Amino acid sequence: MGSEKWLQELLEKIQERMGEEYQVTEVGKPEWNVADKTQIGIVKKGERTGILLNLEPGNVKWLKTGTGLEEAVQCLVEKYLEKRSMLGKELLIGQWFEMMKERIVYALERKEGNEEALKHIPWEPYLDMAMVFYLVETPGGDTNYRVISSHDLEVWKVSKEEILQIARENTPRLGEPLLLTAEDAVGGNKEGEEASMRDMEGYLTEHFQRGVSAFVLTNQYGFYGASVILYDGLLERIARIWRDDVLVIPSSINEVMIVPSCGSTKTIQEWREIVQEMNQEEVQKETALSDSVYFYDHKEGKLCIATDDYKMIFD
Repeated sequence: MGSEKWLQELLEKIQERMGEEYQVTEVGKPEWNVADKTQIGIVKKGERTGILLNLEPGNVKWLKTGTGLEEAVQCLVEKYLEKRSMLGKELLIGQWFEMMKERIVYALERKEGNEEALKHIPWEPYLDMAMVFYLVETPGGDTNYRVISSHDLEVWKVSKEEILQIARENTPRLGEPLLLTAEDAVGGNKEGEEASMRDMEGYLTEHFQRGVSAFVLTNQYGFYGASVILYDGLLERIARIWRDDVLVIPSSINEVMIVPSCGSTKTIQEWREIVQEMNQEEVQKETALSDSVYFYDHKEGKLCIATDDYKMIFD
């Protein structure tokens, strides 16, 4: 399913205003996007950092009625120019490692089907997924990502192992984990989000005691949030509260769903079929993470690929 007509018109108008040296695209949003915003990305040729622009729900409402197009284009172009000036040349071209290293994070991406793209970037295998690396910046409260390329490592004169170690330290700091009930996530419940960010374990315990057994796990931005399953001790803390192993259902690169193993009413095969069917949807293909279902064994302290008979393939 392609973008709606109003969005295509908006992208075309912005592209026309910016000119051929820029690329303007819609940025796929998470299935559960607590920010509930349409995002547009603009990248200037010769630069390796794109800039994300948020289109608020109020503007979308007007655009869907066929009004406010020129005003929206003008506003977004001005936002882009302002944010670009805030980012500065160093981040845009990624020139100096000492200025970049505090912004390096990791993210989980789909490995199957991305083999060609992975040839040009540093990455680390994790189970059947790929851990890749990004530069992240948050000018004006918005978050921008750009993938780190093999060329970056050559310019910076650093190894993949150094990048990996830095990303392991930075990612939990720059992308705090966010856990919500599916209802709070879909409904954009800010009170629930604030409660989880303030005391995730308390939020989880309270709702689990009420009988809630399925939760959405992401980061505070809702982008590349599936990577929080790599945070040291996070799944262990959840398993300890549940006194159970944890099933991890990959919704997308942006978030996962977690379910207590013994509380699941579905088999591993049924969960796998749900994930595979979801990944075949046109709107989901670009953000699909994996066709597998994962299993955190609290006794072994390891995340693994779950099989039908609960035998596990350890990382």
